[in-house]
Amino acid sequence: MPFLHFGGDFIVWIVLIVLVVIAFLVSRILKIPKFGNMVLITGGVKTGKSTMTVWLAVRQYWRQLRKYYICNYFIYPVFHWIPLGPFRRMKKREKPLFYSNIPIAVKNFVPLTRSLIQRTERFRYGSVIYVCESSLVADSQAIKDPLINEEMLLLNKLIAHETKGGYIFYDTQSIMDNHYAVKRCLSSYFYIHHSLKIPFFMLSWVRELKFSEDNSAVNTFEDDVEETLRLVIIPKKVWKLFDCYCYSVLTDHLPVVDRTVPVFRFGDKKACKIVTFRNYQSIPKEFLDDGKKQNES
Repeated sequence: MPFLHFGGDFIVWIVLIVLVVIAFLVSRILKIPKFGNMVLITGGVKTGKSTMTVWLAVRQYWRQLRKYYICNYFIYPVFHWIPLGPFRRMKKREKPLFYSNIPIAVKNFVPLTRSLIQRTERFRYGSVIYVCESSLVADSQAIKDPLINEEMLLLNKLIAHETKGGYIFYDTQSIMDNHYAVKRCLSSYFYIHHSLKIPFFMLSWVRELKFSEDNSAVNTFEDDVEETLRLVIIPKKVWKLFDCYCYSVLTDHLPVVDRTVPVFRFGDKKACKIVTFRNYQSIPKEFLDDGKKQNES
């Protein structure tokens, strides 16, 4: 029968069609982040901001290293001796480094310092800078200090110039808590809506947003925001490069409060104390508690 005679070819065509359909569907939901020399990742607490930012920053750093090795060990030895045109000015490149305000387990890691941010020392050319929780460095309230304003503006506005093609990566919970110099130099940023951990990978659903100079996101959501998300697949091996709870060192040494208080299902569930730093005038003092009395009891 003809069908049986061409059965093998028929199966091959079916498989090819299925693969094309799968590739098309994946391309519709998959996001391969493309970015310039300044990158910002935002999202809620523990949505994978640091994971995605470290992943992008380290990947870009390997690219910067490849450019360095190709230039210094292949292009320069062959062409630098030619006394014509641009070859007469050819020089070896500086080896790029990876700067960060938290420890990152890459070979050429350099701690980020205030002197680098204040530009009294410079970054190596072609380097990659990662700033975890960028609002901790300078937040939206720092605009009261004109010197910080100037330093942050020059850092972000000229980072690609002064590093001769380097990159800077930020992550933070909200774009609005950043110093205005960070927001002013951004044209777009990535927002992580949620993430899912599976074996060997973390799946993050992200959306690329635009930011205007009047300090507002110009994107509007007429439909369900989840309908506009794209999938980014991040290998879990990035977790070997950093500690996603690195700032716990600030409170690890403190005594643990673990005095449990029973709340009965059918009992009184009134909130009899307000834990606050405010000095309310219309609320009786016995309803206010700053935590000191509770710790002393």
